[in-house]
Amino acid sequence: MISVGILSSSTIRFVLNGEFCFNGQQFVGEHYVSYSDGKIHFLDQEFSEIIFSPSVPKSNFSLKDVVIGVGFHWERKETQTFGGSLRFIVENNTLTAINDLPIEDYLMSVISSEMSATSSPELLKAHAVTSRSWLYAQLIARRRCLNNQQFHAFDTETEHIKWYDKDDHINFDVCADDHCQRYQGITRASTFAVKEAVRSTAHLVLFDENGEVCDARFS
Repeated sequence: MISVGILSSSTIRFVLNGEFCFNGQQFVGEHYVSYSDGKIHFLDQEFSEIIFSPSVPKSNFSLKDVVIGVGFHWERKETQTFGGSLRFIVENNTLTAINDLPIEDYLMSVISSEMSATSSPELLKAHAVTSRSWLYAQLIARRRCLNNQQFHAFDTETEHIKWYDKDDHINFDVCADDHCQRYQGITRASTFAVKEAVRSTAHLVLFDENGEVCDARFS
């Protein structure tokens, strides 16, 4: 499983497309949460965290006004639809929406969002392995940071090189924009070729000569 930070705002509007469970109740349809005084406000109640879990596998949810291309000339807002669970937390005096889902499902969207779902099968397979390798490397580095283990490339007598972006995200594994890998939900993972690329390369990652998972950054 992986947790992906999707959106941060003082008010977040969302649509539950199918039944979701929270706090022992079933929810469906359009709702919103808002931030005030360090708490999440939902249906006239206050919460520290909210998790909407799908009651049936086919249920999904849509988030409105998701910002994509942050800081680039194509930056814009759009509604995106996701599978898995929807979690809201308080972070930096605002709300953050987080998508919890299986890693292999996440990759289906990534290789469709970064490139195109209509790319050639071999490109999609290579992209799946590269993206999975990058992700696993981040998860390993994140675990080291959380365990207070120093993570850096190497030391010499005059240099200490450290990848500072390993601990950029504290409350989730990766974000959904270009800072990490572009992840734009299930609407991008639309072709059989994408699903087959992830399935046929399942769990394959790149290792370096020292047996470490490669931080396979790409552009």
